[in-house]
This record gives sequence, C-alpha cells and structure tokens, in this order.
Amino acid sequence: MRFRRCPICGVPKIVGRLNRWKPNGTVVNLGNPRYRQIFFEAELLPELRKRISEGLGFPVNRIFYEAERNAVREVVQGLLQNPARRAFLHILPFKRGVVRFFHQLSALTGTAHSRTVEYRPGKYGVARLRNPWDLDLMAAVVVGAFEALEGCPYRAFWKKDGEEYLLRVEAVEHKPEISERLEVEYPPLREGNFRHHVCPRCGVPLQIRNLEWREEEGIIMDRRRGTRMINWEAHSVSKVISELVRELGEEVAPIIVEAERHRTLRMLEELGLLSYSEMERVQFLQEMLAQLPVYGYGLASEVEHTSGGILRVWVDNPYDELLMAGRLGAFYQAVEGKKARIEWSEAGASRVSYLLSPEENRE
Repeated sequence: MRFRRCPICGVPKIVGRLNRWKPNGTVVNLGNPRYRQIFFEAELLPELRKRISEGLGFPVNRIFYEAERNAVREVVQGLLQNPARRAFLHILPFKRGVVRFFHQLSALTGTAHSRTVEYRPGKYGVARLRNPWDLDLMAAVVVGAFEALEGCPYRAFWKKDGEEYLLRVEAVEHKPEISERLEVEYPPLREGNFRHHVCPRCGVPLQIRNLEWREEEGIIMDRRRGTRMINWEAHSVSKVISELVRELGEEVAPIIVEAERHRTLRMLEELGLLSYSEMERVQFLQEMLAQLPVYGYGLASEVEHTSGGILRVWVDNPYDELLMAGRLGAFYQAVEGKKARIEWSEAGASRVSYLLSPEENRE
C-alpha cells in the first residue's frame, strides 16, 4: 500500500480529502463534520494510563479501552451511514472491501500496519499487525470498527507471532455495562477566524509536512523529533478523561495536567525551544499558541500577558480542558522559567478561560 503524495508539500493526498482544517481551531472529518480529528503523540494515552494507574494504585485500562471502542464505533458508523453503503453491507464482497478499508485507515492514522488473515462475517476475524500503537487500544479500535460493520458486540484476543501480532475478534451477545455508559457525545463548536498557511495544491496546513507517513510500516513520524504520531479522532480522548474524573474523583485531574505539562516540556526541549532571549518571549508564546489549530487542539482566541507573570488565555473548542491546561502550563514555564499555578473555568459554550500565575504565589 502506497499513498499518493501532494507534489508540493509531500503529504498524502488522502489526508486532505478526508480532513478539513476549520478557522475555529478544529480539524473535522469531511464525511461528518461532528467528528473531530487531532494529531497527537502516540505515547499520550498509554502514558496517561500508566501515570494514573501508578498514582491511584490500581489499573484503569478498562476505562481507556471502552471509551476508545465506543468512539471508533461511532466514527465508523458515520462513515458507513450512507443509505447506499448500508444496503451493500449485506453483500459479502462489499463487507470484505470495508475490512480492506480498515487496513488502509490503520496506515493512514499511524496506528498499525495490518492485513486480514481470516474473516467470517458476523462471527470472527483475524488480522496480522505490525507496529501496533498500543495493544489494548489497538484491540479497542478493531473491536469498535467491527461492531460498526456487523451491528453486534465483539471481543478481542491477542497472540504474539514473532515480530508481529495476531488479533482475533469474535462476536458476542452482550457488551459490558461500562461500555454503555461511555457513549460518545458531540458538543457544539464555536466559530472562529484563524487563518492557516496552507499548501496551494492540496489545502493542508504547511506545518503538517513536518509529519512523515510511513504506510508500509503503519506509522507516522514527526521528522523534527523522531517521535511517533497518531492522526486520530478526538472524542475518545476527552471521553476517557471525563470518565476517569467521574469514576475516580477529582484527584485524577492534577495527575493528567501534570503528565501533559511534563510531556509538552519534553517536546519543547526536543525542538530546541527552551532557550531564547527576553525579547523573544512574546513571539515564542504566540507561535506556540498558533500551533494549536494545526493539530486540531482548539483556538486561543484571546491572550493577556501582564506584568508579574500573569497569563490569561481563552481557548475556544479545546480538545480537552485538562490536557489543554497541562499544555499551557508547559508554555508558561518555557516563557517565565518557572512552574505555573493553573486555574480554569468555562467561559461560555465550548470556551474555557485559563489563568496561569507563578506557583510560588499560591497562598
């Protein structure tokens, strides 16, 4: 499998065909604009899962799995909801074609390289995977996709086979109660007026050319850092985090914020963005905030940076308010040279106000 590239920016043409970068800080699916897309480091969810499990003293894998499973099912159902497509799903060759499309999506999103070993519609399927993004989350992805295709619950089993993995999914009668509770929601999006610098040929933001699609390996790499990236739907990320807070309590929130602050600081260090002069601080902050819409994270619509190290940022359509708090905390630390106390509150529908100040000011 080899994607055709844009001759100007080098990004696979299918990326521009399936996604639309909107002026409100979001990236949406062209087939259904309710579905938000984001570009994030492959380690984000596995690292969050690890930190939260360690912080609380027990594993939280199931919450991550079920939220991912439901989000993928919703997205794939949206792709298949066209009446003509639904009618053809009763035809076996068409179903097999959809399964092949799933493999193409794996390579496009950077989650794995995959191919079918065996498929019995309505009963089970077996795939061979190379470079899966995360074993549990990849199983959730495949289960969710098959549930959308077949219209019934599935479960998954892994088996390591040399350097690759065999993943078997089987139809079952019922899915867990927690899965019903983690159904995906689609909050309304605010309008915006951000202007991307786009490729004149394919229309994707020019910054996306920093990413390299290696479809033969099933991965996407950030060329600047040698870091693996994922181009994925945003809803499961926010759903996982909201469920963690609801299920486990507010003590989870600072773990998530701190994990994202630490991860973003590491990113800035790898990019060589932690050393600059006093005069460059404002420009640095503006550049970092301008990167948010490129990856679908939201839009910093208003910014106030005052004396005493006080920073207030209003973010429209944040991909997740806790992750955004951690990211802004890293930006603040890079600019001010000290860790921030971070507070936030809703400032209207799909808008969050963040207030960052020196942590030593805490009473």
